[in-house]
Amino acid sequence: MKTFPVLLAVLFTLSMSVAANDWPTWRGPNGDGKLIEATAYPIEWSATKNIAWRVDLPDRGNSSPVVSGDRLFLTQSENEGRLRSLLCIDTKDGKTLWKKTIDYGKAEETHNTNPHCPASPVTDGSLVFAWHGNAGLHAYDFDGKEKWSRDLGSDYAHIWGPHAASPVLMGSGLIIHAGPGPVQRLFALNKTSGEILWKQELDEFESADAKQFKGSWATPLLIDNDGRSEMLLGLPGSLTSFDPKTGKELWRVTGLSDLCYTNVLVGNGRALYYCGYGGPGLGVKLPGATETGDLTASHRLWADPPKGKNQNPQRIGSGQIIGDHLYLLNEPGVMQCSLVETGEILWRERLSANSWSSMNLIGKTLYVNDTKGTTYLIDPDPSAMKVLATNPVDGNQHTNASLAFADGRIYFRTDAYLYAVE
Repeated sequence: MKTFPVLLAVLFTLSMSVAANDWPTWRGPNGDGKLIEATAYPIEWSATKNIAWRVDLPDRGNSSPVVSGDRLFLTQSENEGRLRSLLCIDTKDGKTLWKKTIDYGKAEETHNTNPHCPASPVTDGSLVFAWHGNAGLHAYDFDGKEKWSRDLGSDYAHIWGPHAASPVLMGSGLIIHAGPGPVQRLFALNKTSGEILWKQELDEFESADAKQFKGSWATPLLIDNDGRSEMLLGLPGSLTSFDPKTGKELWRVTGLSDLCYTNVLVGNGRALYYCGYGGPGLGVKLPGATETGDLTASHRLWADPPKGKNQNPQRIGSGQIIGDHLYLLNEPGVMQCSLVETGEILWRERLSANSWSSMNLIGKTLYVNDTKGTTYLIDPDPSAMKVLATNPVDGNQHTNASLAFADGRIYFRTDAYLYAVE
């Protein structure tokens, strides 16, 4: 496909124009779960305390809400994925303003823990984009009028369900990580028109068939690496960087296993990746802005190889790098603090029930929730786990989603409800 370098340079910039206090995309304004200069957010709540509103949801779901101004957007499937929707909800009172549904008409294979529509939407403050996988990519304005839709393939399949990677905005471009399974691709589109700017086949990282335990469900992370725009992604076998303007690979560092669920974490010139299903962790020194190719020998700081099935904990949610330390809540509910430079674990303690949720750094406090919908506030301290607050809503509920923070409120979904905490 032809691309036009000057045009693409204009389209793809790391800046995204969003209003202050919005949470416009998966993991917040920068895709890293951080609001360092945050307004005050709630620190204590329960099912009956400091809940602004609670609304029913029609079915289970793993996607997380995004917020722009007084609009909250959430993807939702029903009828075993035959119906795939985008909800627009008024943040003032929880009223559904509109619901746009794609009648896909098929029940695709997935795992019971991964309902359809796991990808969170993304918004630029004027348009909102929902990636429904085999049911297409759809763009709407804030009144619910469809601006465009694109079929990016209907051949994605995995026994655990594809399409968990959320869309990512970069200037006037929209990036999609499609897969995993026997087909896996990266796309960039013009967000205004839906025109495909480039497509990158990820043949090397595909599985032999939909039943193979191999694939990446990770959302790409965009960074400015000393002036070079990069898109970092954990893929089977390697932490890989792509040029978001062209889709071409810039560099890779090997040492990952075949199953990648988490997002890449970046801080102080280093990147970390943690595989799932007993797989390894990996530490990388970010290369210079002109370095390319396989940089394993020169830039891999450490690699923790698999120790056998389930010897490393399952990792689904992403953690936080703060200075020289990583804080991560593993899927079994055990939290750890480790050194970024070496991977050495400084402490590991049980915090919660199981957790699929990603951790946020709001001001100087870590927020993370478990599958029962209990949210924990943690003081990041490399000497010991210090829990500041424990906020349950209902021990009989379940959630695999993550928290969203906007304009002093916290929003989160369970399988049954959407909550606003104030």
